[in-house]
Amino acid sequence: MTTTVTTRVLTDLVQDATMVDIGGTDRPPGEPPDTLGSWVSKVTGRTVGGMPNPDSIVDDAFVMERVSMAFSYNEDGEPEITIGQEVLDAMNGLLKSCMIVKVLGRSMPIAVLQRKLRVLWKPKGAMYVMDLPRQFFMVRFDVEEEYMVALTGGPWRIFGNYLMVQAWTLEFDPLKDEITTTPVWVRISILPYNFYHKAILSWIAQSLGRPVKVYRTTLSFERGRFA
Repeated sequence: MTTTVTTRVLTDLVQDATMVDIGGTDRPPGEPPDTLGSWVSKVTGRTVGGMPNPDSIVDDAFVMERVSMAFSYNEDGEPEITIGQEVLDAMNGLLKSCMIVKVLGRSMPIAVLQRKLRVLWKPKGAMYVMDLPRQFFMVRFDVEEEYMVALTGGPWRIFGNYLMVQAWTLEFDPLKDEITTTPVWVRISILPYNFYHKAILSWIAQSLGRPVKVYRTTLSFERGRFA
């Protein structure tokens, strides 16, 4: 079954045979130079990788009508910029299918991570990866179903390390916050077979974290060595 545990527990977990692991144990290669924008991306209003260009979604005139700046009369004379809620709502809409990811215990160049995520998740729609401070990355999907698979289908591993994932929120601050939970598979051994019911297993898993799902072979009685 899948449950959510803190990062302190991850080092004690044994890799499950069903866990997807991308990459070997070798050190990832150096980061190649950024790819130049193509002519197609310019005329379609998209950046390389599929991220919609904000200028193509939110018109300049719309923004300028809802942004104002005033100077205070204190000693510093710092300007105060006010941005209308309509503008913020439109910009936040671009981040609807975004998640925050981080490779636990390993630095990862953005180009290497992007290649590995494409192998791992095999998105048919566009997927865009943007680097953030402190080795956090924001991943955006054009197809919401593929976003949900990546968010809830773990646990995922890259080069033998856990890939921490969580949905993006307005409150996330890469300079201060941490990803403290991630989905992991938990094996429950020597469990009576009459306990192999989703509700019963979920109750047992609550002692470890928040249950997410039970492996299908357990519920169909195909495997009996562990739940």
